[in-house]
Amino acid sequence: MRIISRNCRGILGAPTVLSLLDMQRRHKPDVFFLSETQLDDEKAEALRRRLGMDEKIVVPSPDGRRGGLLMVWKKEVRIYSQTTTLTGIDVNIHETNGNIWRLTGIYGEPSWEHKDRTYRYIRDLHTHSRLPWVIIGDFNEILLSSEKEGGVPRHHSRLVAFQDALSDCSLEDMGYVGDKFTWFRGGLKERLDRAVTNAEWMGMHLYAGLCNLEMGKSDHRPILLDTEYLSGVVENRPKFKRQFEARWLEEETVEEVVRTAWQKAVQQGLHPSVKGKN
Repeated sequence: MRIISRNCRGILGAPTVLSLLDMQRRHKPDVFFLSETQLDDEKAEALRRRLGMDEKIVVPSPDGRRGGLLMVWKKEVRIYSQTTTLTGIDVNIHETNGNIWRLTGIYGEPSWEHKDRTYRYIRDLHTHSRLPWVIIGDFNEILLSSEKEGGVPRHHSRLVAFQDALSDCSLEDMGYVGDKFTWFRGGLKERLDRAVTNAEWMGMHLYAGLCNLEMGKSDHRPILLDTEYLSGVVENRPKFKRQFEARWLEEETVEEVVRTAWQKAVQQGLHPSVKGKN
Protein backbone atom coordinates (compact mmCIF):
# COMPACT_ATOMS: atom_id res chain seq x y z
CA MET A 1 0.00 0.00 0.00
CA ARG A 2 1.21 3.50 -0.84
CA ILE A 3 0.21 6.55 1.17
CA ILE A 4 1.24 10.10 0.21
CA SER A 5 1.07 12.83 2.84
CA ARG A 6 1.45 16.48 1.93
CA ASN A 7 0.91 19.88 3.49
CA CYS A 8 -0.55 21.76 0.55
CA ARG A 9 -0.79 25.29 1.95
CA GLY A 10 -4.08 25.54 0.11
CA ILE A 11 -5.31 23.63 -2.94
CA LEU A 12 -7.33 26.35 -4.62
CA GLY A 13 -4.61 27.19 -7.16
CA ALA A 14 -4.18 25.25 -10.40
CA PRO A 15 -0.41 24.65 -9.88
CA THR A 16 -1.05 22.74 -6.64
CA VAL A 17 -3.72 20.57 -8.24
CA LEU A 18 -1.45 19.84 -11.21
CA SER A 19 1.33 18.90 -8.80
CA LEU A 20 -0.99 16.43 -7.02
CA LEU A 21 -2.06 14.96 -10.34
CA ASP A 22 1.59 14.51 -11.28
CA MET A 23 2.27 12.68 -8.01
CA GLN A 24 -0.75 10.48 -8.65
CA ARG A 25 0.57 9.59 -12.11
CA ARG A 26 4.15 8.88 -11.07
CA HIS A 27 3.76 7.29 -7.63
CA LYS A 28 0.28 5.74 -7.90
CA PRO A 29 -0.72 6.10 -4.23
CA ASP A 30 -3.64 4.17 -2.81
CA VAL A 31 -4.27 6.92 -0.24
CA PHE A 32 -3.67 10.67 -0.14
CA PHE A 33 -3.62 12.53 3.17
CA LEU A 34 -3.60 16.30 2.62
CA SER A 35 -3.37 18.99 5.28
CA GLU A 36 -3.94 22.76 5.17
CA THR A 37 -6.28 22.17 2.25
CA GLN A 38 -8.43 25.27 2.84
CA LEU A 39 -11.30 23.36 1.20
CA ASP A 40 -14.97 22.92 1.97
CA ASP A 41 -16.77 19.65 1.29
CA GLU A 42 -17.87 20.59 -2.23
CA LYS A 43 -14.37 21.53 -3.40
CA ALA A 44 -12.90 18.46 -1.69
CA GLU A 45 -15.31 16.29 -3.66
CA ALA A 46 -14.20 17.93 -6.91
CA LEU A 47 -10.55 17.24 -6.03
CA ARG A 48 -11.33 13.61 -5.18
CA ARG A 49 -12.78 13.09 -8.64
CA ARG A 50 -9.82 14.77 -10.35
CA LEU A 51 -7.39 12.52 -8.48
CA GLY A 52 -9.32 9.44 -9.57
CA MET A 53 -10.01 8.35 -6.00
CA ASP A 54 -13.24 6.70 -4.88
CA GLU A 55 -13.77 7.65 -1.24
CA LYS A 56 -13.00 10.59 1.00
CA ILE A 57 -13.04 11.96 4.54
CA VAL A 58 -13.12 15.75 4.83
CA VAL A 59 -12.38 18.06 7.73
CA PRO A 60 -13.39 21.40 6.17
CA SER A 61 -11.37 24.54 6.65
CA PRO A 62 -13.04 26.56 9.44
CA ASP A 63 -12.88 29.79 7.46
CA GLY A 64 -11.61 28.90 3.96
CA ARG A 65 -8.25 30.56 4.63
CA ARG A 66 -6.48 28.13 6.97
CA GLY A 67 -6.49 24.50 8.09
CA GLY A 68 -8.60 21.75 6.64
CA LEU A 69 -7.80 18.05 6.16
CA LEU A 70 -8.64 15.58 3.42
CA MET A 71 -8.08 11.85 3.09
CA VAL A 72 -8.99 10.21 -0.24
CA TRP A 73 -8.47 6.60 -1.26
CA LYS A 74 -9.18 3.92 -3.85
CA LYS A 75 -12.16 1.61 -3.42
CA GLU A 76 -9.83 -1.39 -3.14
CA VAL A 77 -8.61 -0.02 0.20
CA ARG A 78 -11.00 -0.81 3.03
CA ILE A 79 -10.93 2.18 5.38
CA TYR A 80 -13.21 2.66 8.35
CA SER A 81 -13.36 6.10 9.92
CA GLN A 82 -12.85 6.35 13.64
CA THR A 83 -12.45 10.04 14.57
CA THR A 84 -11.88 13.32 12.77
CA THR A 85 -10.72 16.62 14.25
CA LEU A 86 -8.95 19.74 13.03
CA THR A 87 -5.72 18.00 14.12
CA GLY A 88 -6.11 14.63 12.45
CA ILE A 89 -8.05 11.93 10.66
CA ASP A 90 -7.84 8.59 12.47
CA VAL A 91 -8.97 5.42 10.65
CA ASN A 92 -8.66 1.65 10.69
CA ILE A 93 -7.43 -0.15 7.59
CA HIS A 94 -8.48 -3.74 6.85
CA GLU A 95 -6.11 -5.41 4.40
CA THR A 96 -7.15 -8.29 2.15
CA ASN A 97 -4.73 -10.61 3.98
CA GLY A 98 -6.69 -10.10 7.21
CA ASN A 99 -4.35 -7.57 8.82
CA ILE A 100 -6.03 -4.68 10.61
CA TRP A 101 -4.08 -1.58 11.55
CA ARG A 102 -4.49 2.03 12.40
CA LEU A 103 -3.59 5.04 10.25
CA THR A 104 -3.64 8.58 11.57
CA GLY A 105 -3.05 11.56 9.31
CA ILE A 106 -1.91 14.46 11.47
CA TYR A 107 -1.51 18.22 11.21
CA GLY A 108 0.37 19.47 14.25
CA GLU A 109 -0.44 22.71 16.01
CA PRO A 110 1.63 25.46 14.31
CA SER A 111 1.69 27.99 17.18
CA TRP A 112 4.34 27.62 19.87
CA GLU A 113 1.99 28.28 22.77
CA HIS A 114 -0.36 25.45 21.75
CA LYS A 115 2.02 22.62 20.83
CA ASP A 116 0.74 20.64 23.80
CA ARG A 117 -2.59 20.23 21.97
CA THR A 118 -0.88 18.01 19.40
CA TYR A 119 0.73 15.87 22.08
CA ARG A 120 -2.53 15.54 24.03
CA TYR A 121 -4.21 14.44 20.80
CA ILE A 122 -1.61 11.69 20.22
CA ARG A 123 -1.81 10.48 23.81
CA ASP A 124 -5.61 10.47 23.70
CA LEU A 125 -5.62 8.37 20.52
CA HIS A 126 -3.20 5.96 22.16
CA THR A 127 -5.66 5.23 24.96
CA HIS A 128 -8.41 4.21 22.51
CA SER A 129 -6.71 1.34 20.70
CA ARG A 130 -3.75 -1.03 20.83
CA LEU A 131 -3.78 -1.88 17.12
CA PRO A 132 -0.60 -1.69 15.03
CA TRP A 133 -0.35 2.05 14.41
CA VAL A 134 1.30 4.54 12.08
CA ILE A 135 0.93 8.32 12.22
CA ILE A 136 1.94 10.33 9.15
CA GLY A 137 1.84 14.01 8.32
CA ASP A 138 3.09 17.45 9.24
CA PHE A 139 3.83 17.43 12.97
CA ASN A 140 4.95 21.07 12.80
CA GLU A 141 7.87 20.22 15.08
CA ILE A 142 11.32 18.67 14.90
CA LEU A 143 12.40 15.73 17.03
CA LEU A 144 16.15 16.47 17.15
CA SER A 145 18.12 19.71 16.91
CA SER A 146 19.98 18.27 13.90
CA GLU A 147 16.67 18.35 11.97
CA LYS A 148 16.94 22.14 11.66
CA GLU A 149 19.26 24.44 9.71
CA GLY A 150 19.23 28.21 9.99
CA GLY A 151 17.49 30.52 12.42
CA VAL A 152 17.45 30.29 16.19
CA PRO A 153 18.04 26.76 17.57
CA ARG A 154 14.96 25.04 18.97
CA HIS A 155 14.77 25.15 22.76
CA HIS A 156 15.57 21.81 24.38
CA SER A 157 12.27 21.69 26.28
CA ARG A 158 10.33 21.71 23.01
CA LEU A 159 12.28 18.75 21.68
CA VAL A 160 11.74 16.83 24.91
CA ALA A 161 7.99 17.51 24.84
CA PHE A 162 7.74 15.89 21.40
CA GLN A 163 10.06 13.01 22.33
CA ASP A 164 8.09 12.31 25.51
CA ALA A 165 4.76 12.25 23.67
CA LEU A 166 6.04 9.60 21.26
CA SER A 167 7.74 7.60 24.01
CA ASP A 168 4.60 7.59 26.17
CA CYS A 169 2.68 6.08 23.24
CA SER A 170 5.41 3.56 22.28
CA LEU A 171 5.93 5.33 18.95
CA GLU A 172 9.24 5.78 17.14
CA ASP A 173 10.33 7.74 14.11
CA MET A 174 10.32 5.53 11.03
CA GLY A 175 13.32 7.14 9.34
CA TYR A 176 13.39 8.15 5.69
CA VAL A 177 15.04 7.91 2.29
CA GLY A 178 15.91 11.14 0.49
CA ASP A 179 16.55 14.71 1.59
CA LYS A 180 16.39 15.20 5.35
CA PHE A 181 14.50 18.48 5.34
CA THR A 182 10.82 18.59 4.44
CA TRP A 183 10.09 22.29 5.01
CA PHE A 184 11.92 25.27 3.50
CA ARG A 185 11.43 29.00 3.92
CA GLY A 186 14.16 31.43 3.01
CA GLY A 187 17.31 30.18 4.72
CA LEU A 188 15.40 27.93 7.14
CA LYS A 189 15.16 24.17 6.72
CA GLU A 190 13.40 21.74 9.05
CA ARG A 191 12.15 18.18 9.09
CA LEU A 192 8.52 18.73 10.05
CA ASP A 193 6.91 15.91 8.04
CA ARG A 194 7.45 12.30 9.09
CA ALA A 195 5.89 8.95 9.96
CA VAL A 196 6.05 7.37 13.40
CA THR A 197 4.99 3.81 14.21
CA ASN A 198 4.70 1.35 17.04
CA ALA A 199 6.59 -1.93 17.05
CA GLU A 200 3.47 -3.91 16.16
CA TRP A 201 2.98 -1.97 12.92
CA MET A 202 6.63 -2.39 11.89
CA GLY A 203 6.43 -6.09 12.73
CA MET A 204 3.41 -6.38 10.46
CA HIS A 205 5.08 -4.44 7.62
CA LEU A 206 8.66 -5.69 7.53
CA TYR A 207 9.40 -4.11 4.14
CA ALA A 208 7.92 -0.67 4.79
CA GLY A 209 9.85 2.48 3.95
CA LEU A 210 9.30 6.24 3.89
CA CYS A 211 10.52 8.42 1.01
CA ASN A 212 10.88 12.19 1.20
CA LEU A 213 9.83 13.15 -2.32
CA GLU A 214 10.80 16.10 -4.49
CA MET A 215 9.58 19.61 -3.67
CA GLY A 216 6.44 20.82 -5.44
CA LYS A 217 4.24 23.90 -5.32
CA SER A 218 4.45 24.15 -1.55
CA ASP A 219 7.06 24.94 1.08
CA HIS A 220 6.54 21.37 2.33
CA ARG A 221 8.02 18.29 0.71
CA PRO A 222 5.49 15.45 0.17
CA ILE A 223 6.34 12.13 1.83
CA LEU A 224 5.47 8.65 0.57
CA LEU A 225 4.90 5.68 2.88
CA ASP A 226 5.18 2.40 0.96
CA THR A 227 4.47 -0.77 2.94
CA GLU A 228 6.35 -2.83 0.31
CA TYR A 229 9.23 -0.41 -0.33
CA LEU A 230 11.97 -2.94 0.51
CA SER A 231 10.19 -5.97 -0.93
CA GLY A 232 12.51 -7.79 -3.32
CA VAL A 233 15.44 -5.62 -2.23
CA VAL A 234 16.15 -6.84 1.28
CA GLU A 235 15.81 -10.53 2.07
CA ASN A 236 14.92 -11.69 5.56
CA ARG A 237 14.84 -8.21 7.00
CA PRO A 238 15.10 -8.49 10.81
CA LYS A 239 12.03 -7.72 12.85
CA PHE A 240 11.64 -4.18 14.12
CA LYS A 241 13.40 -3.46 17.38
CA ARG A 242 14.30 -0.41 19.36
CA GLN A 243 17.86 0.61 18.70
CA PHE A 244 20.20 3.39 19.73
CA GLU A 245 20.29 6.22 17.18
CA ALA A 246 23.94 7.09 16.49
CA ARG A 247 22.96 10.56 15.28
CA TRP A 248 21.78 11.38 18.81
CA LEU A 249 25.45 11.71 19.76
CA GLU A 250 25.55 14.79 17.54
CA GLU A 251 22.89 16.48 19.63
CA GLU A 252 24.08 19.29 21.90
CA THR A 253 21.46 18.21 24.43
CA VAL A 254 22.21 14.49 24.41
CA GLU A 255 23.42 14.44 28.03
CA GLU A 256 20.20 16.08 29.22
CA VAL A 257 18.08 13.71 27.10
CA VAL A 258 19.81 10.65 28.60
CA ARG A 259 19.56 12.06 32.12
CA THR A 260 15.84 12.77 31.72
CA ALA A 261 15.17 9.28 30.32
CA TRP A 262 17.15 7.65 33.15
CA GLN A 263 15.23 9.58 35.82
CA LYS A 264 11.93 8.65 34.18
CA ALA A 265 12.91 4.97 34.13
CA VAL A 266 13.83 5.06 37.83
CA GLN A 267 10.51 6.72 38.71
CA GLN A 268 8.61 4.01 36.82
CA GLY A 269 10.67 1.21 38.36
CA LEU A 270 12.08 0.16 35.00
CA HIS A 271 15.77 0.78 35.63
CA PRO A 272 17.88 -2.21 36.82
CA SER A 273 19.06 -0.19 39.81
CA VAL A 274 15.60 -0.30 41.37
CA LYS A 275 14.85 -3.97 40.76
CA GLY A 276 14.35 -6.04 43.89
CA LYS A 277 13.86 -3.02 46.16
CA ASN A 278 10.09 -3.50 46.56
